[in-house]
Amino acid sequence: MSAEQLDKTKEQLHQEWTRRGPFWNKRADEIADMAARLNEPFLDAADIAPGHRVLDLASGAGEPALTIARRVGDAGAVVASDMVPEMLAGARRRAAEAETGNMTFEIADMEALPFDESGFDRVTCRFGLMFSVRPERALAEACRVLVPGGRAAFMVWGPRDETTMFAVFAEAAAAVFGDDPEIDVVTPFRFAEAGSLAATMSAAGLVDVEERALRFAPRVPANREFWHPQQDMMLGRKLAGAGADERAALNRAIRAGFEKTREGDDYHLTLHARIGLGRRAEG
Repeated sequence: MSAEQLDKTKEQLHQEWTRRGPFWNKRADEIADMAARLNEPFLDAADIAPGHRVLDLASGAGEPALTIARRVGDAGAVVASDMVPEMLAGARRRAAEAETGNMTFEIADMEALPFDESGFDRVTCRFGLMFSVRPERALAEACRVLVPGGRAAFMVWGPRDETTMFAVFAEAAAAVFGDDPEIDVVTPFRFAEAGSLAATMSAAGLVDVEERALRFAPRVPANREFWHPQQDMMLGRKLAGAGADERAALNRAIRAGFEKTREGDDYHLTLHARIGLGRRAEG
């Protein structure tokens, strides 16, 4: 892909996430439990500790930046960043509500960070790297702003079919809306293949790179429509322009998809994410 095409793709992504921002802000509090389940092993792997200075990339509506702020405490500091103001609005709102005093916010392109070299002990990014059009550049920038020996941690999705929510949504959206270019079911799984994230991190200059699988098998009561927050965050913009019949058809298709996983009174779901870890070389 040419530089011109990459820049065009980036602008399209910016526009898409600008439109998604209000839906993420609206629903962020409702998925706090799921976010916490992902945050804890991610931040443990990143070795976030009190007093650390942390840059969180693609912070969106606030996670894991808010959780990091609690971990680093008053002696530490967190910069929550995102390239889209409308996404970061949710993080600002939630930090204000929580009276979080050790967070600042920065509109920033992860491929060209507006920070000096060696300014952070840790750099984190949860489910954001996949959307960078030049991920190797984003990783090189993360390495640049780390102190020597500082640690970077990136979380990405594993294969789509190994995370029930995405598999069900993709199948339901295809059934109702067809092959719609507004619904991206490819990019989020850019690093789904085991080892692909680690290889890209190493190529960008990070050292001591490793990649870990993170899997969950949650059971969810089948007597409630638990999927609406995630549905809004993934498909809200499309649904905003859909008719009542289409919205109802999508909901039926989603329920039918989850019914395939039903055992007794519960849906048995799966989730597969991958964590990539690396350091900036010493000296």
